[in-house]
Order: sequence, then structure tokens, then C-alpha cells
Amino acid sequence: MTKPTYLQAACLAFLSVCLPACLSAAEDKPMTVITNDASEWIPLYGETWFDYYHPDWEGYFPGGRDNRFHTQWVAERWYKNQITKDWTITNKTHVFDGEWFAVEWHYQATYLSDNFTEWETTLGIGKIVDGKLILWIEYFDDVVGKLQKLKLMPFPDKGETVFPWPIKAEISLPYRP
Repeated sequence: MTKPTYLQAACLAFLSVCLPACLSAAEDKPMTVITNDASEWIPLYGETWFDYYHPDWEGYFPGGRDNRFHTQWVAERWYKNQITKDWTITNKTHVFDGEWFAVEWHYQATYLSDNFTEWETTLGIGKIVDGKLILWIEYFDDVVGKLQKLKLMPFPDKGETVFPWPIKAEISLPYRP
């Protein structure tokens, strides 16, 4: 078996966090309030929104897409081949627009192969229908983790505003068309 790329590793790591909730999405979760207004929904379910998937949810991630059927198919494979541990998510910031919301955050994950912990950021966009998450689109730049591993990119400071690269980063890349 070939070693996964950082993009594959990041996708696998993300799924290892949200997969249990994805699998239980078909089960009805108790909800005290059903709303499609993201500014009301996130304070109620924002720490556990993956527990409240709509049965017809779709997810789009760097490197692929997902839904409840795909998640069920890959579930066993993910757990037998975990490549990261100790996931943490901090500094969440939300923006709301009706049934839509966006959230950005810092996340950390430690690779089992070499114990290296990367610290990156991500941006996710979600849509709520029937009081449940029906659409999730996620973006992140796994180049940051690669550059951190090479000691070319600093880690963000605790509490730092979420930007694609740490504020104190001195490295820059030419514009990519």
C-alpha cells in the first residue's frame, strides 16, 4: 500500500472526526427547536452539527465528495487505517445568511507515522433544510502542514485570527493563476 498524500491524509483525518456522526445521520436525533435560520441553529447545534445531518445530505471536500451511502461504504476502511490522532478544533468564527452559514477555524492533528502535529485552518460552508445540515462544503490548504513539517512555515499563535497562513509567516509564493 502506498503512503497517502497530505491531502488524502487530511481528508481521512477529517472523516475520522465526523464519520461516527455521519453514520448515525439516518437516526432521528432529538431536537428541541427545528429552524432553518443558521443564526439560531448554530448556537443550538453548532458544536455537534454533524449529529444533525439531513438524510439527503451532501458533503464536498478537497479531493472528493460524500453522502450517507458513501460514508457507510467507507466506514470500516477508515477505522482500520487511521493515520492521525488528537484532533482539536479552536477559534471558530461563524457568519450567517438565512439558511446558509460559513465557519472558519484552526485545527490540529498528529500523524501516527512520525508524531508530527500540523496546525492549519479551514473554511466550511453549510446549508440547513428541515432543521438539519443538508450541504457541507469545506476548503483548506494542506500546503501549510507540508511547509510546517519542513520548518518553512510557523505555527499560528494561540487565539490568532483564522487566516489561510499564520500572520507571522514570512514565506510567500508567486501568484498562481
